[in-house]
Amino acid sequence: MNQMKKRDWVFVAACMAGALLFGIWSVQMGFAFHRSRQVPTDLSSSHRRSQGTSSAHSPARLDADDGDQADHQSR
Repeated sequence: MNQMKKRDWVFVAACMAGALLFGIWSVQMGFAFHRSRQVPTDLSSSHRRSQGTSSAHSPARLDADDGDQADHQSR
């Protein structure tokens, strides 16, 4: 009978440890989920701002690339 009680306590302790670990994991996943839902809006607005400034430079780069290709093709 003592052996059964010891096994019962080990089982209860294992279940409690598993529940604690699962609880910690689920809270971390919840925080990560909420952070991922909030961050893209901040990044997308800054990304749009950086695209707006870099889009002025990108046609010049494309023109330079086209010019380089034209030089290579003419030679």
